[in-house]
Amino acid sequence: MRARVAGHVDLASLVGPDGDPDRLVTSARCTLRKFQAKVVVGRVETARGWIYVKRYNVYALRVALGSLGRRSPAAAAFRNARALAALGIGVPRPLAAIDYRLAGMLRRSFFLSDEVPHAETSDIAWRRILALTDAGARRRARRAFADALGAFFARLHAAGVYHSDLKDVNVLVRGSRTAPVFVLLDLERVAIGRPVSDRQRLKNLVQIARSLGRLATRADRLRWLRAYLGRADRRVRRGWVRRVLRRERWKERLRGLPPVPHGPTVSCTIVCQDEATQIAHALDSVAWCDEVVVVDGGSHDATPEIARQYSARVLHNPWPGYRAQKQFALDAATSDWVLNLDADERVSDELATEIRRALATVPADVDGFAIPRLVAYLGRWWYHGGWYPRPVARLARRTRTRWGGTDPHDRAEVPGRVLGLRAPIFHYTYDDVGDHLRTVSKLTAVAAAEVPPGRRVGVGRLMLEPAWRFFRAYVLRQGFREGLPGFFVAATDAFYLFLRWARVWDRERRP
Repeated sequence: MRARVAGHVDLASLVGPDGDPDRLVTSARCTLRKFQAKVVVGRVETARGWIYVKRYNVYALRVALGSLGRRSPAAAAFRNARALAALGIGVPRPLAAIDYRLAGMLRRSFFLSDEVPHAETSDIAWRRILALTDAGARRRARRAFADALGAFFARLHAAGVYHSDLKDVNVLVRGSRTAPVFVLLDLERVAIGRPVSDRQRLKNLVQIARSLGRLATRADRLRWLRAYLGRADRRVRRGWVRRVLRRERWKERLRGLPPVPHGPTVSCTIVCQDEATQIAHALDSVAWCDEVVVVDGGSHDATPEIARQYSARVLHNPWPGYRAQKQFALDAATSDWVLNLDADERVSDELATEIRRALATVPADVDGFAIPRLVAYLGRWWYHGGWYPRPVARLARRTRTRWGGTDPHDRAEVPGRVLGLRAPIFHYTYDDVGDHLRTVSKLTAVAAAEVPPGRRVGVGRLMLEPAWRFFRAYVLRQGFREGLPGFFVAATDAFYLFLRWARVWDRERRP
């Protein structure tokens, strides 16, 4: 598979000597901002500072075939970023566009750019303005924002720049509240150099009106339309206002999603010990929860202090085992529903939204929700080999749940109906191969201790069960599709089973 790189960036300093950007978006250092079938966006801290990595997924054969002889989305974003910067339009500074092709067909595509410092999406900036308690400051900030936004759109269209998805999350805002500056995102969607038609202008105005319109008054909308239209006479301005409002209402009826409803309260429980390198990312991903309870088993690092920085309720309970510690955390929670998370896991934004929508209309006979887990390891997402989806009950009614199972394979026991959710929990399970093997050794020691005394271990358990585990993971569950890493993971799964029974055999043969 051939890689093509546009731009100038030392990839080895970012992702290691192999220069594979997948190691950025699957790293525990990466905070995922978007995880969808078509695109994955992550924010990563590197030696040169914070950068954003956008991976464009080739999610269907038609997409791969359509890429023959065509520029990739990453290459288009890189080219457009340079062209827009030359026009004086704010964009993130591009670092590189990296394509992987096989027989001319696109397999993977990455766009790397610097972070825009002190910037936030326009919807968040608008909400901050509306939250100002000083009425005068709020009024001045609203006027400045509306005037600047309208002038920005006018400048884009006058320069022959058309963005096919110009909604609030694709426009960053930085600068002061009285002098905001706007920056474009999703640059692969930009067309440059042709006159922007009235239909395209109307589409852009409706896109921003739909995304900000729920929080804007009619006066706000009229102000940014007036700033956009400039010195056009009153009749022209009124005509544009009618067209925008009519199209906006029609779009809302046809495609608009309702806002996320308010439902039962949710607590998140995390049991941990010596997880200073992971806990901050986990807590950041559950900031939307009504309560976060962290139960520390006796850390020797800064895990409790970091948890308190995220306003979590930190409790100390000397480690009694996985199952007992999670029961302790469950008993400490106070919300209607409890989401259990490990320190090396993250809740995606899509999952948080899906949970809130599900709980707003949850039937009375439903006591839990099973959530799939997606593992990031060896520079890839593990969809094969048996690690995905493996849904387990992680969200459950507090008063109807107990923790059961055997260590380290504990589970939430939910008596009522359990429904499934689609969006995954991200699991950053191992740092590298050495960490994987150390974890296998640790967990097999715990699992062997749970086996009752007197259990006989023969050739079947030591050879046949591990062989079946390998065959199931590598062949039946298609671990072979991951190449050599898939072989290693299947072999390690088999070795886990072998080592567990070997420990039991060793224990039983002693006097």
